[in-house]
Amino acid sequence: MSNNRIEFTGMTRTVVESELDYHLERLDLDGYTVIPDVLDAATVQLIRDKLDAANERQIQQYGRERLNELKDYGVIRDLLVDDPFFQELVLLPAIWDLVGRIVGPTAILHLQNGIVLEPNLKHFQAFYHRDFSKDFVADKVLAINAMFAIDEFSARTGGTWVVPGTHRVSRLPSQRYMDEHAVQIEAPAGALFFFDGLLLHKAGDNRSGAPRRAINHQYTRPFIKQQLDYAGMFRGKLDPESRFAQVIGTWTMPPRDVAEYRVDPDKRTYRGGQG
Repeated sequence: MSNNRIEFTGMTRTVVESELDYHLERLDLDGYTVIPDVLDAATVQLIRDKLDAANERQIQQYGRERLNELKDYGVIRDLLVDDPFFQELVLLPAIWDLVGRIVGPTAILHLQNGIVLEPNLKHFQAFYHRDFSKDFVADKVLAINAMFAIDEFSARTGGTWVVPGTHRVSRLPSQRYMDEHAVQIEAPAGALFFFDGLLLHKAGDNRSGAPRRAINHQYTRPFIKQQLDYAGMFRGKLDPESRFAQVIGTWTMPPRDVAEYRVDPDKRTYRGGQG
């Protein structure tokens, strides 16, 4: 939007020429925005079924008690590895319209987590936190979250609470300030909820009597370590020249030894121009 500014009484005013420009402005000023109707009803229902099945598999594998002990109950961390369907979400144009403009075309996937928030259970992230947990802010956005509302986000279902503008300050505001300024996200099923990785937010309380599902993606600049080694998990399983390979971090892997480093630059595991 830097090219879309006009002078006005000694100040510069942002000129919004498209819906995308407006969402970029909201992300810049408030730290979050919601885009409705990104996924259709059939896709939303398919994802619900897939998340429920994946959640049940991990309960069988790890057990409820162990997952609760690890504060990981209701979080599914390997969706794109187990099911190619979730790989398609990673590259969805609706996400990259914003991520590409904000983080840049070399952004990589930091995480993709399925979330199943059961009713009447206190979520382990029901306190204000940052998903990109740093004690500083930067001139440029380092991390952006793109969360699909697979079920309606509302006060009844436990929609996420955010504190607008806190992505711009390094200090933690007082509890009173957060309580007075927090906004609970309302979004229909199929919407895409973007927020800056430094924005303070917390999970809501689900009182709907049914699960509230979501899929959270975080994209970062490529020099930032990922939550999981996606490139390693897909090693030998995909075209290394594909867009998907770049997004999961295949082009930003440190060489394993000196011999792997001392190859032609175009054959290195950490490619030039990736940041």
